[in-house]
Amino acid sequence: MNTLFVFFLASVLVVYGSENNLQESKQQKTSCVNYCSNIMKPVLNVTRNLQNQVNDFKHQTKCLSQFESTNKMMEEKFASQDKKIDQKLGDLSNATEEIMEQIKLQGKQVEQQMEHLHKTEELKKQIPGPPYQKIGSKYYYIEESEEVNWFRAVNKCLILGGHLVNFQNQDEFNAVKGKLQANQDYWIDLNDLAKEGEFISVATGQKPKFLNWHIYEPNNEN
Repeated sequence: MNTLFVFFLASVLVVYGSENNLQESKQQKTSCVNYCSNIMKPVLNVTRNLQNQVNDFKHQTKCLSQFESTNKMMEEKFASQDKKIDQKLGDLSNATEEIMEQIKLQGKQVEQQMEHLHKTEELKKQIPGPPYQKIGSKYYYIEESEEVNWFRAVNKCLILGGHLVNFQNQDEFNAVKGKLQANQDYWIDLNDLAKEGEFISVATGQKPKFLNWHIYEPNNEN
C-alpha cells in the first residue's frame, strides 16, 4: 500500500509540476507577444503610413501622367489650331492684298473713265455749233455774205476765237474747197508783209508746210 501511494503521489507531483511549467510557458509567450506587439505596433503604424504615402504618390504620379498626357494633347491641339489660324490669316492676308489690288485697279479705271469723261465734256464745250461746220477733223466758219479785206478778215477770225485757214495738206485743201462757192474769192492766213515773196502763216508765224498756188498767183491784183 505504501509503495503504490508514494508512486502515485510522485506521479501526481510530476504531472502537477508539468502543468505549472506549461502555464508559466503560456504566460511567458503571452508576455512576449504583448511585448513584441507593443514594440512592433509603432513600426507597423509607420509602415502603414509609408504604404499609404506610396499609394498616394502612385495615385498622384498617375494623375500627373494623365495630366501631362492631357496637357500634351491640348498643346498639340492648340498647335494645330494655331497652324490653321496662321494659314487662314495668311490666306486672308493674300485675299486682302488681292482685293486691295483690285480696288486700286478699279480705282485707276474709274479715274481714267472720269478723266476721259471730263475730256469729252471739255471737248464738247470746245466744239462750236452753227454757223461752224465740221470738215474732216476741224471746224470751219465760211463767210458767204460779208466781203472784207484781208486785215478785217484776220481780225474777225481772232474775235471769233480762230484764225484764217492754214492748209496743212492737199486733202484738207480739197475738203474745204468742196464747201466753197464757185467763182468766189476767200482769204487764207498767208502773207508776205515782212518780206516780199516770203509768205508766213499768221497762225504759226512760220513758213507754210503746204502751198498750192493757182497759175500766175500770188499777185497783188485787187
